[in-house]
Amino acid sequence: MPKQQEDFLITVVVASVFFVLIGIFLMILVFFFLRRQRKNKMEKEDMRNRFEQTLLNTQLEIQEHTFNYISQEIHDNIGQILSLVRINLNVLSEKFGEDHFDTTDELLGKAIKDLRNLSHNLNSNRLNEIGIVEGLRSLILQLDKTEKYTTEFNAPENALSFMHNDHCLILYRMVQEVIHNILKHANASHINLDIKAKGNNAYFVTITDNGKGFDMNTLQGQNTGIGLQNIFSRAKLINATVRVNSKEGEGTSIIFEITNQKIIK
Repeated sequence: MPKQQEDFLITVVVASVFFVLIGIFLMILVFFFLRRQRKNKMEKEDMRNRFEQTLLNTQLEIQEHTFNYISQEIHDNIGQILSLVRINLNVLSEKFGEDHFDTTDELLGKAIKDLRNLSHNLNSNRLNEIGIVEGLRSLILQLDKTEKYTTEFNAPENALSFMHNDHCLILYRMVQEVIHNILKHANASHINLDIKAKGNNAYFVTITDNGKGFDMNTLQGQNTGIGLQNIFSRAKLINATVRVNSKEGEGTSIIFEITNQKIIK
């Protein structure tokens, strides 16, 4: 092979190897660039999620402080004032006869009882004392006492025992929000709260009503009500999942799946 052709072939091979190496180098650069870009995107998403969780935690803490303050005011001030009014009425009834005071005394007694129940519902310390299951049972029992609703409560022994007090309070507020929505929108006459175990470290908490139900398409996009938005936001804090089943004219079921996981900080 002539010297000139040999040099040309060597030049072509060297150039080819050079371009291949450049191509490989560029591919490596693109790979690391995309990897870094993906990592930055994940870090930004994580920071955004943590900011949202921190903001929601702060809002919940402020809300609980407010609830506890209102609860204490109801117990210490309004409740005591109504009790004094009731005592004075009893004194007056002894003086002027009981006929005119029985109805007023009965109404005052109901007001004191309702305020006491409201105080207990707002006070997170009481929930810590009696536990989440008894707290939910009491919540349902209060509805039954109104005689406007029939209720049913089912829970196995030691249900949700793995839950931390913070988890319990958030779950309690979620159930309160569901019941508030039922009372406000559902036109229901029966409410059922059922707690079932799923293995050793998970439970389903299901609230069902026999109300008018709604079109599930309203849960899409911006049509979700504020109450349900609050429920979904709080569920994130305890790593719970929320399922909503409803059909117009056939009532609604809302299911929380609670697992034994740490609260997001």
